Amino acid sequence: MLKPLPNNSLVAERDRCRYANGDMSLTVWFDEIGEIFAFELVFDLLLDEYAVRHTRGKLGKYLNVSEGELKPGRIQKQVLGAQNHYLPSSRLKNFEDRADNLPRKIRDHVSESLLRMIAEGEQTKIDD
Repeated sequence: MLKPLPNNSLVAERDRCRYANGDMSLTVWFDEIGEIFAFELVFDLLLDEYAVRHTRGKLGKYLNVSEGELKPGRIQKQVLGAQNHYLPSSRLKNFEDRADNLPRKIRDHVSESLLRMIAEGEQTKIDD
């Protein structure tokens, strides 16, 4: 089950909320009137991570997460790959199996966005 994470940052809870379990994390950003503006859903935490990035008004992207380039004197940061992959329908099921504790508005928005991405990927033949 995805569970809320404590907010230990300078970003207010009304602007962003985060949820996680052992293998998945979800971050949701809200606009000034409290509507969902964007979300990032990361699958397979600490393994071969893939992330869905979705912003209102744009088709979401399903990208691999890599360790990024190590720069001298700096902490290594994870980065999202540039190659957009086909979102398998199993990812929707993975999310829905863990989304019971999420607010309905968030759960429905993410599920609908994933469904659109799956349908769009099938139409455009995006693949691995």
